[in-house]
Amino acid sequence: MSKSLIISILFLLFACYSCLVKKSGRQSLYELQQSAGSFSKNDSLSIINAYTFPEGNAATGYQYLLYGNAFSSGIPESLYKKVLFGKNTMVASLTGYNKYVLNDFVAFKNKDGNVTVSPGCLHCHAQKFNDQLIIGLGNSYSNFQDDKTHYLKLAEKVTKLLYGKKSKEWKTAERAFESGYFLAPQIITEMQGPTSAHRILEMMAAHRDPQTLLFRADTSYFDIPPIVIPTDIPPLWNSKKKKAFTINAMEQGDLLKHLMSPTIIIFTDTAEANEIYKNIKDVWAYFTTLEAPKYPYKVDEAAAEQGKLIFSKNCSSCHGTYGNNEYYPEKLVPGEIIETDSLMLKYYANYPEFAEWFNKSWFASASSPAFIKPQPGYVAPPLNGVWITAPYLHNGSVPTIEEVLNSNLRPRYWQRSFTKEKYDYEKVGWQYKKLKTHGGKKTYNTDIPGYGNYGHYFGDHLSDKERKDLIEYLKTL
Repeated sequence: MSKSLIISILFLLFACYSCLVKKSGRQSLYELQQSAGSFSKNDSLSIINAYTFPEGNAATGYQYLLYGNAFSSGIPESLYKKVLFGKNTMVASLTGYNKYVLNDFVAFKNKDGNVTVSPGCLHCHAQKFNDQLIIGLGNSYSNFQDDKTHYLKLAEKVTKLLYGKKSKEWKTAERAFESGYFLAPQIITEMQGPTSAHRILEMMAAHRDPQTLLFRADTSYFDIPPIVIPTDIPPLWNSKKKKAFTINAMEQGDLLKHLMSPTIIIFTDTAEANEIYKNIKDVWAYFTTLEAPKYPYKVDEAAAEQGKLIFSKNCSSCHGTYGNNEYYPEKLVPGEIIETDSLMLKYYANYPEFAEWFNKSWFASASSPAFIKPQPGYVAPPLNGVWITAPYLHNGSVPTIEEVLNSNLRPRYWQRSFTKEKYDYEKVGWQYKKLKTHGGKKTYNTDIPGYGNYGHYFGDHLSDKERKDLIEYLKTL
């Protein structure tokens, strides 16, 4: 049996084993839900402060997104290509190194002349849909349910075995493994689909000096609780219309620094951060060229016209207007009004340490600072391409638009396929199975704090016909 085959079998066994490892952190969610701390009560909509919008080159940004070294540490390309995945079949039109790379990763030639495969932005910000990779679509297949530590340990052993502990290949990979070990047991979500993006940033920041950004696994610059807040990833094509990049509008100031903040996972220090920062303006320029995919089937035009009137009367004051006179009002909807799951709001009201670290760090320095200011509500997003962005609400707790507009239909426990694409183009969202009990690990359990499907009751007063007409209109956006 060849060495590559043996290693592949070991990887598979460890990957399967890692799926059995589950963090027992659910109690912390219930404790936060019961806590008294929260933002001051607010029953009025507010306008969000503007970003600084940079200029850049979209074509250059596209190349950097796919081939750049924003995440500069990773495994050798030969290991990735021959042992892990083989030739790529998911990302269209990639050539050279990246024809072997899935959309989760990028491959680039590092300073030593070796080709390295590292994490990439498209892990979260692209999804295969209807046999096409849709760049900018939030990845609703994300899986942060399991502790991957055992998988990482095996990958480290294989890398050292094949290349040697003193090799350039291991030197390039070492930081990625260090970060991976640190994060793996700390970023586990209760179910598949939502991401732990906020938690990842906080965990890495807590062990980086705010001025130098040097990573110290043995040093904590602030304490963070064992709480993972789930987040559904919004589509990037709407970012150009928004002044708030995040769901709770807390990231303000210099947009570029917020865009590059996920690279805190791997970068070394402020020198490398500055280099990444120079390239991100082009990535942002590319994001501004993204457009929402068109609904692929016939729309009932007469119903859509009626739906447009219903939308104008009931929805446009928060979600904006569309067509020839587009307008997006940039409104933050307080928790007292929208009434959706408030655990994210409570978290940042109770634990301000990350915001305090960020606001005295390199990110907040220089002539164009970024800063974090947690807000007491959630942003009403633009709805371009809303038909393809299921599941819905800020935590991905509602599978279709039909249930967003009629809260009585929302399933308490539901399952969707994560292996086959099963989409409902009429109700608009994922086909799903409604369960009577909380089921297993692939079941969305809305009883768990942070994963609640309540709130946004603004469509409940509509008739069934009005909802159907409104859905027809939303297909056109």
